[in-house]
Amino acid sequence: MTTQRIRKPALAALAAASIFAAGCGGSAEDDVKDTVKDLAAAAKDKDAEKFCGFLSKKALDEIDGGCEKTLTGEPLDTLAKDAPDPDEIKFDKVTVKDEKATVTIDGEEDPTKMVKEDGEWKFSP
Repeated sequence: MTTQRIRKPALAALAAASIFAAGCGGSAEDDVKDTVKDLAAAAKDKDAEKFCGFLSKKALDEIDGGCEKTLTGEPLDTLAKDAPDPDEIKFDKVTVKDEKATVTIDGEEDPTKMVKEDGEWKFSP
C-alpha cells in the first residue's frame, strides 16, 4: 500500500483536524471538538491504534491492508509531523444534526465530516 492511499482518509482527518474519542458530559458540539483534539493528539503521539480507533467504518474500509498495519513507519511519521497541536486548534464552526457533524477549523478550506458510531464521534470521509 502506498503512503498516498493511507493519506487520503487519514491526512484528510488531520488536515481538517478531525475526530477522536467523544468527551463526556458536554454538549454534542463540545464532544465533537474534543474528538478532533484527541485525533490530533493520537497522531502527534504516533499512536496508530488510538488514531485508527477514531476513524469511521467507512474511513477504515478505504484503507487497504488495515489501518494499524498501514500506519507504520513513514506514514505514521508523516501524520505526526502534519498533525496540529491539539491545544492550538481553533474551531470556526461546529454543526451537529442527529448522528452527523460538520467541523470547520480555522485556516482550513474544507470542513471535516463526522458520524456518531457506537456512541462515539468518528471521522468520516
